[in-house]
Amino acid sequence: LAHIITGLGTGGAETMLAKLSEALPQPEHEHVVMPLLSGGVLEARIAAAGGQIVDAGIPRSPRALLSLARLRRLVAEAHADVVQGWMYNGNLVASMAASGKPVLWGIRQTLSSISHVRPMTRSVIIASVPFSFRTNRIIYNATSSAADHERLGFPAEKRAFIPNGFDTLRFRPMPEAGAALRAELGLAENVRLIGRVARDDAIKDHETLFAAFARVASLDPACHLVCVGRGMLPGSPRLDALMTQHGLAGRVHLLGERLNMPELTAAFDLALSTSRHSEGFSNAIGEAMAAGVPVIATDVGEAKEILGDSTRIVSAADPEALAECCLRLLALSPAHLAA
Repeated sequence: LAHIITGLGTGGAETMLAKLSEALPQPEHEHVVMPLLSGGVLEARIAAAGGQIVDAGIPRSPRALLSLARLRRLVAEAHADVVQGWMYNGNLVASMAASGKPVLWGIRQTLSSISHVRPMTRSVIIASVPFSFRTNRIIYNATSSAADHERLGFPAEKRAFIPNGFDTLRFRPMPEAGAALRAELGLAENVRLIGRVARDDAIKDHETLFAAFARVASLDPACHLVCVGRGMLPGSPRLDALMTQHGLAGRVHLLGERLNMPELTAAFDLALSTSRHSEGFSNAIGEAMAAGVPVIATDVGEAKEILGDSTRIVSAADPEALAECCLRLLALSPAHLAA
């Protein structure tokens, strides 16, 4: 297998590639991972699982096409039987570099409107439509994602649906995790932690998250918000402005990109998924559920199907509804909250 992916940060698609690397039987299944952007934090995890990391050396710019000859050579040298792309950039490049090998695409987000994505990504999606007919399979992690892309012109006959899987030996209840995170943050034992795992991106809608938490914090002084993900760091002008706007100084903890996600997730008393759109099969929701943490999510992608409880689903971009749901759940006893 040769996997082509934009980069190896801690996003959902990248994490699923790491999980796949760890699950592939060794040594009968060799796999090479070719990130278009090198240096991601998951490279070491994939290498430890037996994956070979090969820097594709392709810039994320119109000049990328000039590097395709090198990538074709790398794919040939890998003696790959199958070339798999991950997300839009990786999919398109995989099709261009496969040199006759079977091609699989991986699409891991919904696309209710193409206007929701950045202009560069929009261009890649549009350019991908004719290439999509030449794939062997397009693997979606959400049926809603397949329907969205097929409306755009992707062939329905190429559809394959594989929902995300979760390692319940890694993500599991850890009674000591909450105390450990409170100690790390210098918080009292009675503080309750509301967690949000997501990169700093408009689709994750931290504006709604912070507005909702401001209402929760005003009514429940024992609550603190913990944000984990790429770009969620102190000193971000946008995040600092949001915290100032809502008077959340000292109540929000920005931890950035972390690798100890099982311990962090299990430390939460309540987990939130506040995406405005584009979410497919949320890793954050599934991992929190595996850790025994109650979840509230916006009605985006497969969230309702994953949770199986409509009382913990709220409309996207509705901070009042999100805050009310948080307060309702936090008012329950610990036993009822975990039920």
